[in-house]
Amino acid sequence: MATLTVPASVPPVAEDCEQLHKAFEGWGTNEKLIISVLAHRDAAHRRAIRRAYAEKYGKELLRALGDEIHGKFELLVPLVSAYRYDGPEVNTSLAHSEAKILHENIHKKAYSDEEVIRILTTRSKAQLLATFNSYRDQFDHPINKDLKVDPKDEFLATLRAIIRCFTCPDRYFEKVLRLALGGMGTDEDDLTRVITTRAEVDLKLIKEAYQKRNSVPLERAVAKDTTRDYEDILLALLGAE
Repeated sequence: MATLTVPASVPPVAEDCEQLHKAFEGWGTNEKLIISVLAHRDAAHRRAIRRAYAEKYGKELLRALGDEIHGKFELLVPLVSAYRYDGPEVNTSLAHSEAKILHENIHKKAYSDEEVIRILTTRSKAQLLATFNSYRDQFDHPINKDLKVDPKDEFLATLRAIIRCFTCPDRYFEKVLRLALGGMGTDEDDLTRVITTRAEVDLKLIKEAYQKRNSVPLERAVAKDTTRDYEDILLALLGAE
């Protein structure tokens, strides 16, 4: 359920590299040209662009972007760098044993134990979901029920957020976007992080959750709180015309 739009006929990687290099040349940066390339390529193609760009021009694409773009438009760096293997393979016996490890440490309130951190930061989404399901089956309730809210414990809040991100991502990211776009100012870091990292995953579902919760299309909320090139790149990733 991605929102990222990719051309039916994607230009060769070498051509995209040339276009980006052209955008960086001269007295000013051609932001529209950068958006037309990076906002309309999938992660595999962007990865190939990074590799080919470094080989052809002797400079890492992330560094080239950092030298040329500034301010809010620097959401482009996570867009280019954000890709992670998340295969479907699941080891059920591992899920069973790691569910026990999580339960033991949560029971002791050892939320920052290295085993807890290792499990949550190294396992794929499919493996973690299997672990959370095993936790529920073994202990007769979901893992978050054991993670009681404690306003004094920031690590616990982070742990709850990580688990919610995996178990109900559309609702979790809808809330992140709602908070980022609400209030007196816009939280560009959270807004950028969600849109750039979920555009190829489930941003369409997140958009639907946002509209259902707020009665406003996410594109309209983003356009209201952003301007210029920053607005253009976000709307492109949201699949807006």
